[in-house]
Amino acid sequence: MKVNVLIVGVGGQGVLTTSGLLARAGMYEGLNVVSAETHGMAQRGGSVEVHLRFGDVRAPLIPYGHADFIASLEPVEVLRYGQYMNENTVVLMNTRPISPPSVSTGDARYPSMDEILERVEGVTENIHLINASEIAERLGNIQAANVVMAGALIGLGLPLSIESVEMAIADVMPEKIRDLNVKALREGFAAGQRLRK
Repeated sequence: MKVNVLIVGVGGQGVLTTSGLLARAGMYEGLNVVSAETHGMAQRGGSVEVHLRFGDVRAPLIPYGHADFIASLEPVEVLRYGQYMNENTVVLMNTRPISPPSVSTGDARYPSMDEILERVEGVTENIHLINASEIAERLGNIQAANVVMAGALIGLGLPLSIESVEMAIADVMPEKIRDLNVKALREGFAAGQRLRK
């Protein structure tokens, strides 16, 4: 087995936390897990990417065109990493945008959702939209949107069990936010299963 997962977003969205939970869950299941992360100006809303590879792999970076799953916690970030997609890549995109400073100052334009979808669908039709931020807000904390995304990835077919991720949450998150994150994970999983049908 070999599964390549690329998780992308901007600083502050919990990209690293998401990958850490999934990596730990994979290890609980006895899988070989390797990863690499890149974060530029992450604390200023810069792009963050994590390559997460499970199974029969040695190198941490996913080759171009070989991502099995891409989870984009911010819509436009999926475009930044299009070179990792192929026609079978499953793309999961959180639909809530975060405008970069260049858009706020009027120096750039944020693309419409239709433009983003058109470009992704030019490579893969396996794109799934979820408002993970809204789900997390409804549960009580928007910061759990990344965990909603982790659950949705599993619901879409990432071969990890929810129970393993719950164990990871119990091991790494402070007690006061564990229950919320388990709820976020389960809601994300249910949403991913619905999207998969």
